[in-house]
Amino acid sequence: MTTTSKRILPSDMRQVMLVTRYDIYKHLRSKRLLGLLIVEALLLVLILALPPLLGNEYNHNPDGFFSSFTNANTINLLIVIGATLFAGDAIVSEYQNRTGYLIFPNPVKKSVLFAGKFLASVIIVGGAVLIWYGVGAVSGVAVTGSVTVLALYSLLLALLYSIACIGLGFFISALMKGSTGALVFTFALLFMILPIVDATVGAVGGVKPEVSLTFVGGAVDYVMQTPYPVDGSQTIPIGEGQNLTMYSWYPSVANSVIVMLGYALVFSALTLVLFKRREMVG
Repeated sequence: MTTTSKRILPSDMRQVMLVTRYDIYKHLRSKRLLGLLIVEALLLVLILALPPLLGNEYNHNPDGFFSSFTNANTINLLIVIGATLFAGDAIVSEYQNRTGYLIFPNPVKKSVLFAGKFLASVIIVGGAVLIWYGVGAVSGVAVTGSVTVLALYSLLLALLYSIACIGLGFFISALMKGSTGALVFTFALLFMILPIVDATVGAVGGVKPEVSLTFVGGAVDYVMQTPYPVDGSQTIPIGEGQNLTMYSWYPSVANSVIVMLGYALVFSALTLVLFKRREMVG
C-alpha cells in the first residue's frame, strides 16, 4: 500500500512575510542601507553640533528644540532619499537585472511579490524615521528635560508621508525601463519638481496646492508650531504703481492625512496593475 503526501502551500500572507524578510536581507547586504544611515547620522550630527559650534545655546523650550528635527530641510530629505533608494527601482530592477526570470516562474503571485517588497521598503524607511525621532526624543530629554507631545503627532505624519512617497516611488519604478532613470526621476520629483511647482502655483499663482504630496508633507513640520500657522498673503510694491501679491499656504493636518493616504493607496494599486501586466522581454 502506497501513501502519498500532499504538500500544503503557504498562505498568501505567509508568502508576503517571506518575500518581505528576504527583501530586507537583501537591503541589509546592500550599500544603500549603509548610505541612508550615513546620511541620517550626518544630518543628526549637524543638528546637534551646529548650535554649540556657532556659539549659540540650545532652545530650552521642548517644542522649539524638537522643531529642529522636523525641519523640512532635514526630515524631508531623509524620507525622500529613503523612498528613492528603496522604492525608486524596486520593480524595474527585477526586469533590468533579469532576476525576474528566476522569481516570476515560482508559484508566487505578483501581488504577493509586490506586497512583500512594499512592506520591506516601509520597514526600512520607517525604521530610519523612528531612529531619527528617537534621537530627537533622547536629545530633547537631555536638553529640556521633557519631550513635547507634538513630536508624536509629527512622527505619525512622517511615517504616513514615508509610505506615500514609497507608493509614488513604486509607481515610477513600474513605469520606467531602467533603474538609474527611475532613481533619478523619483528623487527629482519629490525633492525638486513638486516643491518648485508648489511654490510657483501657490506662492505666486495664488492657488493652494492641496493635492500635492510635497505640500501636504509640510504638515510634518508645521504641526510642531503653536498655534498652527494659517494661510495669508502679502502685497509687495514693485514700482510704477504695480504690486505683487505673495501667498503663504499651509496644509491642514486633516487634509494632509487624507492626501497622503490617497497617494499611498492609489499609486500602490496602479503599481500592482502595471506589475501584473508587465512581462519579461528579451
